[in-house]
Amino acid sequence: MPPLPASQQRIPVETESGLPLHEASPDDPSSRTAAPPGGEQRDRATLLSDRARQLGKAGRHAEASAPARAAVRILGDLTERDPAEHAPALVEALRALAAVLAGGRQYADAVKVADHAVLRARRLAALDVRHHRPLLAATLRDLGARLGDAGDSDRALAVLHECVEAYRTLAARAPERHRTGLADALDEFAGRLAATGQVDEALSLFDEAARLLTAADADVLAQVTMRQANLLARVGRVDEALERARSAVALRRAPTESSTPGPADDALAAALQGLGLLLSGAGRHDRAVEALEEAVALRARRVRLDPVLARRPEVAVTYAVYGLVLISADRPADAVPPLAAALGVGNALDLPQVVDMATDALVRAHAAEPVAVRSRWRAATGEDAPAWIGGRRAREVPAPEAHAAVASGRPAADGTMAPEPSARPPKPPAPRPSGRLTADRVAGERAVRRPPPPRRPRSDIDV
Repeated sequence: MPPLPASQQRIPVETESGLPLHEASPDDPSSRTAAPPGGEQRDRATLLSDRARQLGKAGRHAEASAPARAAVRILGDLTERDPAEHAPALVEALRALAAVLAGGRQYADAVKVADHAVLRARRLAALDVRHHRPLLAATLRDLGARLGDAGDSDRALAVLHECVEAYRTLAARAPERHRTGLADALDEFAGRLAATGQVDEALSLFDEAARLLTAADADVLAQVTMRQANLLARVGRVDEALERARSAVALRRAPTESSTPGPADDALAAALQGLGLLLSGAGRHDRAVEALEEAVALRARRVRLDPVLARRPEVAVTYAVYGLVLISADRPADAVPPLAAALGVGNALDLPQVVDMATDALVRAHAAEPVAVRSRWRAATGEDAPAWIGGRRAREVPAPEAHAAVASGRPAADGTMAPEPSARPPKPPAPRPSGRLTADRVAGERAVRRPPPPRRPRSDIDV
């Protein structure tokens, strides 16, 4: 494919496509829009959007940005020529780009793109409300989430209220078709309400969402149930929280019993991680460790089949949470291998919240058992323990918050638990351990159990 003419190699600040304040590099092959006309251009845009989504799910948001922008650019050009034919596809590409930007914590740009998607969806709905109302409802849901990520809670709640009402109208006319969409919108709205302290309203919406779903909607139902469990735990209703968390694990476990290792194992690992945190918060440390051990074993099994998965953010998060739970169970030395693994991946993928969590936990572990922790670090990484691990007293280090996303009511798009940008001060990255620590070694470590201590990680509505 020939490169673009020089006059077209720089993209305006904000084009009709809805791109945010960035320019495309003329040297980036995925950003070139000189593709064959018509259907082939649209097919290319679809492939680029799919590629961006895959990279985003793998936590590779910087790489996902170029194909996502290129897809929007191509479809923007096509829409200018034939709006009726290509505008819906452009809206979908804008949604994908907004998700990628949010995953990379470019929250302001993500809001701009999501706003543009809603604007175009409103124009389509004005022309044919029956045909395009579902697309408008979906874009409103995305915009509400992006606004919440950016800290604009008031507007996020207003947009999500409109989204829920749109889905209610759709579900009233075609319940089976739009039931899951309504439940997902209620779930998002409830999470944002909980983040602003409106707990009773949030719990009511979670209940409504759960009632809409059946076993056929196990994925969404498990998500709703776990988030409700975390909110119940936050308001002190621990027994109810644990009951719902166990239900979520059961929903996630069913697909894994009759299938080969795959995405269902990832979902089960995330549910076990959430249950483990709740159990640890309730002082049931042995059960919490068991849940996290199973979660780590599932992650390790996936990594053995596909080593690339070892660099996915959710794997690092699971290892970090495992380390936190082990420290709460008075096993600080045993926490070193998973925390070292989380620290290495967190630094490699530039996940500051994972790095902070692992660093703070390692300092706490060292303060409790310095000799044992240094020995385990050496065994796990092949290097001497770094100086920073003993540089602060445990009382000077805040207890790691395993659910720092409470400010936004949702986890970050890349699966890490990132708070609002202003929630925690920046911290220099910790030194990376060597690559000798593997997922198999983490999963295979079994040390002697010790009595549980009073400390525990916090839990909240997001896992």
